[in-house]
Amino acid sequence: MWKVCVLLACCLAAHGARAAGEDVALPCAPGVLATMSDAEKVARMRAPVALAVARLDAVQIAFPSPTLASRTISYFTLSPNFTVPVEQICVLGYFELVYAGRIHTTPLQVESVEMVRDQSAEHIVTRMRVYFRVPSLHQLRSIETDVGLDELLTRGNPVHLKVAAFEREATVASRSYFGRDLPVIVSSKRTSILQACLFALVFYLVAGCAVPRRGRAADGLRQRLPELWGRLAPWNITGATGQASLSQLQMLVFTLIVATLLFYQWLRTGLLQELSNDLLYLIGISTAGTAATQAATTIRKELDPAMYQYLQELGWFTAPFDDVHAKASAKGLLMTNRRFDIYKFQMLVFTFVIAAYVIASGADELGNIQISATLLTLMGMSQGVYVGGRAAADGLSPLQDQLRGMQVLQQRCQAESELAARVQLQQAFRQAAAEAGVLFSRAYGRVLPPALLEMPEQGALPSA
Repeated sequence: MWKVCVLLACCLAAHGARAAGEDVALPCAPGVLATMSDAEKVARMRAPVALAVARLDAVQIAFPSPTLASRTISYFTLSPNFTVPVEQICVLGYFELVYAGRIHTTPLQVESVEMVRDQSAEHIVTRMRVYFRVPSLHQLRSIETDVGLDELLTRGNPVHLKVAAFEREATVASRSYFGRDLPVIVSSKRTSILQACLFALVFYLVAGCAVPRRGRAADGLRQRLPELWGRLAPWNITGATGQASLSQLQMLVFTLIVATLLFYQWLRTGLLQELSNDLLYLIGISTAGTAATQAATTIRKELDPAMYQYLQELGWFTAPFDDVHAKASAKGLLMTNRRFDIYKFQMLVFTFVIAAYVIASGADELGNIQISATLLTLMGMSQGVYVGGRAAADGLSPLQDQLRGMQVLQQRCQAESELAARVQLQQAFRQAAAEAGVLFSRAYGRVLPPALLEMPEQGALPSA
């Protein structure tokens, strides 16, 4: 019903403007609009703009993005171009929103009118560009509260920009150059931030849900909350092998930050913006660091063939895997082999410094984020030292040395004929196996039961 009323009001305004003809006065004189309230400005603009829209609604107007970001400076480009100098043009207009059965109007605040050269066409073309200030949503509704983005995205409730251009020295509306009635979308910064935060939270929960549950599900709420926190803790999400991975945490943080900022910019402007080269370098450094760390870890787990065969004979690879998420903890982000790792600490500090900088800078434009070459170099050096430390930290050499000692004890026990000496050798083997089992569990994530730490029976050795 209200749509019909709005259409009827527009028709009546245009008809009244035509009837008035040359008698419709223009508020183009310098300083005239500055002394008026918003309601008075719209009242003075309504009839001339309606007449221009009814007569000259053929000009094309292009916005830089599908969505106008509230409380920012935007522009629209006119096509075809006018031969009239910009000093002789007066642009008038207002925003109109039908909300809750009422018509809310806000005058268009024009900042400047300029002639720009369009480089995208096959031939260089000079076009007229009008810069204006996008009103906030509470200005569009004439109240002091913001509205949700969904209320303005509905097709049945759009914002209309009614704009026209006149000859500046003219005193009547018939001396107009164009007039357009444009449906537009105005985005709210606060609503876009809330939706972007919800986007980040949803995908963080998706990553947390991918963490397998430990044991049987808890019954009560008090038992479920610690279990839920354990699954959603960042060191558990990135600790695929039971120990918190700093390189994977860095990749998780940068991925969520960049994706959330892209989503926010899309909500604000309706476009997916390009990423700056420095931001691409940063993501590449974290991705390469994660891949190199995994490669270094894989290389370190290659045993000598003879030692691998001996472990097979001992049956250690049949031991169950450790509960990987039970060992992951926050302090594991800064520890290597249960000792504080200064390389991890350095990389963690640089990670959060750059993350804070990207969040603060990328809220406006991701394509213009600039990270100093010094900081990128420090980040790359930190990643390189961290990966090199992981590759150099050979945890398999002590295991292989321990296994060779166990082989010697086992051979001596088989060759020994005295019972007392054999018992001592079995005890020494058991002690050596316990030490080797710690190294084996740390490298392969398996829990060795006590039975596998005993010397294998060969030749029916007498028991202790």
